[in-house]
Amino acid sequence: MTTRVTILDRRALGPGRRAVDWNPTPVGNGAGCRLVPLPKIADPRGNLTFLEGRSQVPFDVARVYWLYDVPGGESRGGHAHRELEQVIIAVAGSFDVVVDDGAETARFHLNRSYTGLYLPRLTWRELGNFSSGSVCLVMASLPYSEDDYYRDYDGFLAARAAEAAG
Repeated sequence: MTTRVTILDRRALGPGRRAVDWNPTPVGNGAGCRLVPLPKIADPRGNLTFLEGRSQVPFDVARVYWLYDVPGGESRGGHAHRELEQVIIAVAGSFDVVVDDGAETARFHLNRSYTGLYLPRLTWRELGNFSSGSVCLVMASLPYSEDDYYRDYDGFLAARAAEAAG
């Protein structure tokens, strides 16, 4: 398997839909997100990959968390952040990350522990299609704050429109 990105038409998606329901026609350029290659130190005893804030990612890492034991068919995420930036890595197994910047949507399939996905602020995200035994590692630019979340898709769209208006 290889890491791949598929661009999706946002209008074909509805908020709260699961990754297994998404099958729209590809359009756009990645919804402002990008894959981040991470260093891979090959060694016959086992490989090593590392990440340093302001080196591989454009922010200092303020918080790290991971998702694991996600039941088959479940999805995570379903929100956006006002200020927080993130890098998401599949450190074990694989999963899809669907991102939306208010104008376009993209699906990134993550399955390599040496490739991260950078998500800028004001990016709606949903994670799904988790393989058995997968582990999703997330590095965030800010400590947790519930005030930083948009959990309502329409509120997120309004915030994107307001920012675009100036």
